Amino acid sequence: MEKNKTAILVVDMLNDFVTGALKCDRGLAVVPNIAKLLQGARKAGVPVIFCNDAHVKGIDRELKLWGEHAIAGTKGAEVIPELGVCERDYIVPKRRYSGFFHTDLDLLLKELGVDTVILTGLHTHMCVRHTAADAFCLGYNVVVAADGTDAFTEEDYTSGLAYLKAVYGAEICSVSELLARFGD
Repeated sequence: MEKNKTAILVVDMLNDFVTGALKCDRGLAVVPNIAKLLQGARKAGVPVIFCNDAHVKGIDRELKLWGEHAIAGTKGAEVIPELGVCERDYIVPKRRYSGFFHTDLDLLLKELGVDTVILTGLHTHMCVRHTAADAFCLGYNVVVAADGTDAFTEEDYTSGLAYLKAVYGAEICSVSELLARFGD
């Protein structure tokens, strides 16, 4: 993993996912680790990209399954304040589970010269998984910050990590291991 060819993808660390409509208590536990990773990445010049649900009220298919959440333009669709979006960070709105599906994420990564993505956020078995799937299919190396992602349940979390490793060859690392690679 070369840090000048790497980007951090932060998936759905939004008010509605952490404290709102789809609150995930387990998501609160990973906030300090993600914040530490983002701080180290920014210091090392590694791009930080937030892949955020930004649904269209009354239209998006996910809303039928999960109820109203992360509606574009609402407080619920904003990144949690603890992660402090910086002006050099990128925000990619998404309307489906994957950060790549019908977004400009692939174009952004290509223009940044990225070949490796480090995934963090919610949910390991769902949005992180679908983002990893598209990253893998598009030829990116996939790394997952194990202590920077979680899910509603321990089973969803552990099965999600196992799937990412087995199916996409994802490298599973701790935030401290990743920070060491950035030179911290």
